[in-house]
Amino acid sequence: MSKADYKIEGTVPRELLVSEVRKAARQFAMQFFHFSKVLYDQFGLEKTKDIVRQTVFELAVDRSDQLREKALAQGLKADSVEDFMSVIDLPFTGWIPEWGEDHCPYAEVWRTYFDKYPWFREIAPFYCDVIDTTTIENFSRCLSHRITQNVILEGTCCTREYFESDKVKRGEYTYGKKEEI
Repeated sequence: MSKADYKIEGTVPRELLVSEVRKAARQFAMQFFHFSKVLYDQFGLEKTKDIVRQTVFELAVDRSDQLREKALAQGLKADSVEDFMSVIDLPFTGWIPEWGEDHCPYAEVWRTYFDKYPWFREIAPFYCDVIDTTTIENFSRCLSHRITQNVILEGTCCTREYFESDKVKRGEYTYGKKEEI
């Protein structure tokens, strides 16, 4: 039976849904840490940052190309935060604002590594900055973004601001150069 032929039926209690999304997010967060650790052990912090930046940049470009295509297919201009949020692919069900600093399942996992691996304090928030900034830049082709607070390091919520960018309008992204395939 194919995916298209299988009809999902029934309901799932929200508690179970949140738990399942957070389990998947925990696995991703652990994987990101361990990839970073292998890189750090082999190449040191600066080279690790370069490799992580490039890897996350390419992920963000791939992801936002797909989101942009979806938005344009829906007749959206794909040039605003509102258009971006209308097609976003994040499972917000697993991010619970009322949980404060633990609302983000990635941050909850990544902070557990900081005492033993202090270098990861620099890599973990770098992920968020590169993926979030690049995603809005490539999606909109006119906006950029900066994180003003990240629960990985402080506070009880993540805050950010979006702004128009002449550099982005020229195709110059903050964390890398988009390669046309």
